Amino acid sequence: MKKWFVVLILFFFSSSIVSAQENNVKKPKNIISDSAIIIDSKTKSILYSKNSTKRMNPASITKIATAIYAIEHANLDDKVVISEKASNTEGSTVYLEEGESVSLEQLLQGLMVNSGNDAAVAIAEHTEGSVQQFVEKLNIFLKNEIGVEKTNFENPHGLFGKNHYTTAYDMAVITSYALKNKQFQELFSLKSIDWSTEGWKTTLYNHHKMVKGELSYPEVTGGKNGFIDESRHTLVTSAENKNLSLVIVTMKAQSKRAIYSDTRKLLDYGLNSFTRSHIPKGTVFQYEDTSFELNQNFQYTQPMNGKFTESLDRKGVLTLYNEDHEEMATTNLSPVMKSPVKHKNAVASSESTELFFGDELRQQILFYPFFIYMILLFIMGISIFRIGSVKK
Repeated sequence: MKKWFVVLILFFFSSSIVSAQENNVKKPKNIISDSAIIIDSKTKSILYSKNSTKRMNPASITKIATAIYAIEHANLDDKVVISEKASNTEGSTVYLEEGESVSLEQLLQGLMVNSGNDAAVAIAEHTEGSVQQFVEKLNIFLKNEIGVEKTNFENPHGLFGKNHYTTAYDMAVITSYALKNKQFQELFSLKSIDWSTEGWKTTLYNHHKMVKGELSYPEVTGGKNGFIDESRHTLVTSAENKNLSLVIVTMKAQSKRAIYSDTRKLLDYGLNSFTRSHIPKGTVFQYEDTSFELNQNFQYTQPMNGKFTESLDRKGVLTLYNEDHEEMATTNLSPVMKSPVKHKNAVASSESTELFFGDELRQQILFYPFFIYMILLFIMGISIFRIGSVKK
């Protein structure tokens, strides 16, 4: 009887894993961009990472930070008088003329759709009085409000500066933060706008080919591109399906073709290989003689095949790793003074980890087609009957 039970369990597990993997896209091995990352913007889980904490020059994806700061610190209906400095800004432009008055909302559209450097300077001057003051406050905002640690911007547009840098990870975190704002969401998703100022009347089209629709990918919801010689091509892309909300950052690809190829591979992988799960509030983990408890539900995004490991250190930091032992998600637990009933076995030390199957896989096992259960139970019954007959 015990033997049959083990066989039954192994059958369910192996069948469920195969079922999950059939829908998976293999982890891409040939990403050309120097740095790349996928995160689920809702759970902050890292689904893919390549040199994602390496210091890079972002080029015009800097404007994501400029846009969200301006949205949160100024009024979109404000009228902005264009300065000489703004109108003379080099690089990509929306041809603003000195002395004309343009709404902040229109400037933000020119910033995000046509990557206007002149619009970036005008926004900075209006929001904080000068570019220098804007940049100082922007960096404080990024560190204290958003929580990035390896970013420093020297300007609001992304033109090259020796101390103008970020990382793919930081840009993903900044973008995830910005996407919580509906006004930013609208800007980030604009395919085109009718543009009318004193110096230019035209239709502007988003430079991000997937947002524009030039390269079709229905799940893409927004994006921003960048390019300067020093940084080469950079790209930020957001995408959604019924399970996930992804932000993908690719940096320093040598060509447009390469960066969009990388982004498509990462979209395919992220959208088809992961699902969300959670560990409920009140779950207790054990580290040696100390118990730690979750004070709130821990939401995370895991591989569909359910394979990951968890590690708890002596400070109560719980970290989840994928099967390549790359960090996916982390959270802090609180020490428990008394010894409550344990709801979950935990890892005994930070060096040793425990492999277990995730909630998605458990659900697949639980709701496996009923007729298979009946067939297996029938086979078990016959076998038990035969064993009983032999004994007689």
